[in-house]
Amino acid sequence: MASDVPILYVEGKDDISVVSALLLRHGLDTRRGKEHLFIKDLESVDELLKAMPDAVKAARSLPVGFVVDIDIACSQRWQAVQARLNFASDPTTKLETPLPAACPPGGYFGKVKDYPHRFGVWLMPDCQSDGKMLEDLAPTLMTQGDPLWAHAESASLEAAKLVDAANRQIPEHDRKWKRYSNQLRMKASVHTWLAWQREPGIEFGAAINAHVLRHDSDQAKGFLRWLRDLYDLPGLAHI
Repeated sequence: MASDVPILYVEGKDDISVVSALLLRHGLDTRRGKEHLFIKDLESVDELLKAMPDAVKAARSLPVGFVVDIDIACSQRWQAVQARLNFASDPTTKLETPLPAACPPGGYFGKVKDYPHRFGVWLMPDCQSDGKMLEDLAPTLMTQGDPLWAHAESASLEAAKLVDAANRQIPEHDRKWKRYSNQLRMKASVHTWLAWQREPGIEFGAAINAHVLRHDSDQAKGFLRWLRDLYDLPGLAHI
């Protein structure tokens, strides 16, 4: 990674794939997050949150950003972000303005006093909706009226019901069949839908690159505007 490339911290490899694919479809080739913008995978939301204060303090010469899945109530996720970025235990690091009570709809931009560049936080997918995650962006990128999407949603729900019904027939002390958690239902539905495409099982980001998914929904463009404004990325003035 070149020393003059700013960093975007994300939760996992899927985020790298999706972010780089969206940028590529809008004309900015980051070489999967290695040029213009280095996208760093921290492998979990806990590790991402933990890394925030030190990453901001280390980014004196370039902007730095963080993409965090909401997953839970949006207010709770923002409280977790606030707890990491208020720098209460570090009197040498102070924000120019206090963190807002809620994440702004267009993403958060903050600045540490005496630092030349901003830092930013985006709560995926839209900074507002409770319980959402990266995969909740996918339906907004599907062609309207896609005949497989409603079926994929129904199939993933039916799969959960089948497992639950089977488990009710098994004594409590015996091994139970496993299924996805209710919190991950959208993820299950999206990957079910992806399994039925021309190339079965194509990844989310690869589906954007292959034009199986669009790149220009309102949610996607809102996220890209946050990236553009934080990093002053070339080629995104049209968004």
